[in-house]
Amino acid sequence: MTTQIRQRRPRVSLFCFRAVAVATALFAIGQPIFIGSYFAGTFEALGLHSAGAVALQGLGLLLPIAAGAVVAMRGRWWFLVWSVALFFLIHVQAILGYTRVLQLHVPVGVLTVGVAVAVAIAALRRGAGSPREVRR
Repeated sequence: MTTQIRQRRPRVSLFCFRAVAVATALFAIGQPIFIGSYFAGTFEALGLHSAGAVALQGLGLLLPIAAGAVVAMRGRWWFLVWSVALFFLIHVQAILGYTRVLQLHVPVGVLTVGVAVAVAIAALRRGAGSPREVRR
């Protein structure tokens, strides 16, 4: 008689992580669009850029929490590592923007968008839900 051991897999936690990761990526992609509109003459877009920064900071706080839930359910540990890195990037980016240090704000912004998109793509991949191997 064989006994099947049921593995814990991140399902609800992975769904939440995916939702927050995609929302973070979309808001991050919107930031250069809003500031580009401002530079093109739509001066109200600066308010959208600022509001987007606030929304990104909130999502940046939720992302490591959702990634922690995925890790707790034996999900991929590096989701948490990259989510914490993205959290710090978003907040450094916002500080640089509000203090008008644009020579650093722009390159850190490019890095932030790249990491946010990469985390969202990794979260949506098929293998993201497979449980990590347990060392014995």
